[in-house]
Amino acid sequence: MPNRREFLKTTGALALGSSLPLAALSSDLPRLKTRLIPGTDESLPIVGLGNARPFGEGDLELSRQLLSIFMNRGGAYIDASGRGRFTVGEVMRERNAQDQLFPGTYAASMDAEAIREELHRVRHAYGDEILDLVVTRNINDFVNRADDYRALKEEGITRYIGVARHQQQFHDTMIGLMEANAVDFVQVNYSLFETEADERVLPIARDKGVAILINRPFMNGDFFSVVRGHELPEWAAEFDCESWAQFSLKFILSHPAVNCVLTETANPKHAIDNLGAGVGRLPDEKTRRKMLELVQALA
Repeated sequence: MPNRREFLKTTGALALGSSLPLAALSSDLPRLKTRLIPGTDESLPIVGLGNARPFGEGDLELSRQLLSIFMNRGGAYIDASGRGRFTVGEVMRERNAQDQLFPGTYAASMDAEAIREELHRVRHAYGDEILDLVVTRNINDFVNRADDYRALKEEGITRYIGVARHQQQFHDTMIGLMEANAVDFVQVNYSLFETEADERVLPIARDKGVAILINRPFMNGDFFSVVRGHELPEWAAEFDCESWAQFSLKFILSHPAVNCVLTETANPKHAIDNLGAGVGRLPDEKTRRKMLELVQALA
């Protein structure tokens, strides 16, 4: 499988405004840790960007800021859908960043030819490169037409294919696709308050060599409702954790089956904080249990 992920060492950050810490503009920032995509020699940085509101709204100024921060840390995976794909594509072309970024795009259409037409438009927006990853939320459609999705790889439209959901009711279907070797990536929810994927999905993904992307790391903000007003425990410093956001993200990233966790924010300062989870130490198994006990007690 072709590997075009030779990351840029410097990105020439755009001006982000005086309200951001100067450290955000430094070219000497620690780079995100990476993990191999199973079955390949290609590495993916462990913190990604979800389909943030500025992407979907076509807010180029804020999108440039978020992507500049992201790329300065060596970020690559961007989860983009709808209009957001074309916003990301415009910034990618401006920055000649196709060799750094690894966008995942959603196939929203149901008909095979409509999917091809949709993906060709996205390819053009990204600079006519082969797509990195095509996923679909229409998971049952994928089951019924797995050959059509596989053909997208064979025809050179995309390098990887996968499915994405965040409900436990789809776990059995995800497992069936992994056991049939039908997908390269699975995107699923997993966090301190949503651990169900650890029962079967994550172990089977590891056994079958399927890359795992994690969504809902903060449960759409519900996590912060629980921890708000509570002090971060002193022992969080033992795994280089500086905020509650990093507490959640580092728990997720310490699972050996996880390749990348998707963070979604329109706030550049929050983006900087989230990316901090991808550097430094991660909790061990004993500490993971301690983290679970803490947040469950707070809840």
